[in-house]
Amino acid sequence: MPRFVVFFSYTAEAWSRMIDQPGDRTAAVRAAAEAAGGRLEALYWMLGGHDGLVVFEAPDAEAAAAVSVSSFSSGALGHLETHQLLDQDQLLTILGKAREVRGAYRSPGT
Repeated sequence: MPRFVVFFSYTAEAWSRMIDQPGDRTAAVRAAAEAAGGRLEALYWMLGGHDGLVVFEAPDAEAAAAVSVSSFSSGALGHLETHQLLDQDQLLTILGKAREVRGAYRSPGT
């Protein structure tokens, strides 16, 4: 099953609500992933440009996007980025296809 990473940042209002009622955010994220036919692998909090990241499996990109869009639509997130993760075998397949396609691409102005 494809794996995805989501970088997220909460709004100030969401942080305020979590201070008042911390709850278990892992359970909420797990429920969203499972509702889309996926599986939560990890939820990490971090310092810096993002408040945290989620790694989860989903049946396809559409299911992963549904998890992201539904989470963002809650209004609790000020920023959200979803990226599909690729393993080494997938990278090798991509590089092989890129080798086949390389000659068809023309740089601008050429």
